[in-house]
Amino acid sequence: MSKLTERFIGYSRVSTKTQTKGTSIEYQNDAIKKYCKNNNIELVKIYTDKGLSAYKKRPEFDKMMNVVFNDETIDGVIVNELTRFGRSTSDLLFQINQIEGKNKSFKTIKDNFDTSTKTGKLLLGMLSLIADYERETIQERMIAGKEWAKVHGTKSGKPMHRPQVVIDWDRVKELRSYGLSWRKTAKEIGISAPTIISRAKEKGYYE
Repeated sequence: MSKLTERFIGYSRVSTKTQTKGTSIEYQNDAIKKYCKNNNIELVKIYTDKGLSAYKKRPEFDKMMNVVFNDETIDGVIVNELTRFGRSTSDLLFQINQIEGKNKSFKTIKDNFDTSTKTGKLLLGMLSLIADYERETIQERMIAGKEWAKVHGTKSGKPMHRPQVVIDWDRVKELRSYGLSWRKTAKEIGISAPTIISRAKEKGYYE
């Protein structure tokens, strides 16, 4: 029997009560275990978030990323598919870059995505372009909506005021815990730096 050459940790997630065969925790975990066995990889542990709140709050994900940051014996992270790892394209890209920043690789089974290969690095670059496109599209829609409101106002004829931006503070705290500046944090969640700083000061979060 050949010697195991790499040590990986896995991650799986499901956020709904109704699970199909291809998305269940058991299916994801079995796929990860089988892949590691067939590719001579030592699977150290699989971290799993499940339940209706798994999309917004991922305690096991946070534990997994802590291992990525602090355990030098771990070579990377493996998931069954990309959609199980990130909340959005920008979030997915950010998390993968965090792993890459620690000189570790990220692999998916279903999508055949591997950042340790040239093809994987190319796909990572494409993912970055998609994330930038999504951010620009959101900003353009916000600007267009604001301009429309200035011209048309509300049905009553009164000026339409822009609703206050809803900020995911759990996500903000997560990004800040990784050492991101307020400006970079604002960019990741798609709002302006002055807005997030102002709101953070109101809540007493600003440091």
